[in-house]
Amino acid sequence: MIRVKSEALQPGMVVARDVKNIDGMLLAPAGCELSERQINILQAWGVTELEVDAGEEMAKAHDPLAQLPPEMLAKLTADLRARFWKPDDFGPVPAEIFKLMLLRQAQRHLHPPA
Repeated sequence: MIRVKSEALQPGMVVARDVKNIDGMLLAPAGCELSERQINILQAWGVTELEVDAGEEMAKAHDPLAQLPPEMLAKLTADLRARFWKPDDFGPVPAEIFKLMLLRQAQRHLHPPA
């Protein structure tokens, strides 16, 4: 499952979780295969991104960690762990922060600033 911006949605993608508007009205149920019309409706309702079920290729294309060579991922992980106070005592919040920081490092490595 990956998050996709609404402008990158394509017909045939499958919605992973219910999509509701601000009032809780169901716009697209989980498991729904998107059509061009449904994509236009979601965009008209102001949906900016949603979770879709992805095949392995699509998931890899959207996951910076999967695009890195294993040795580079290991190096980035080790460098980041060295910055944390007690990396073996991660709770859910520090673990999520660690994951986000690792994703940011991977994106910077894959797409260095010009």
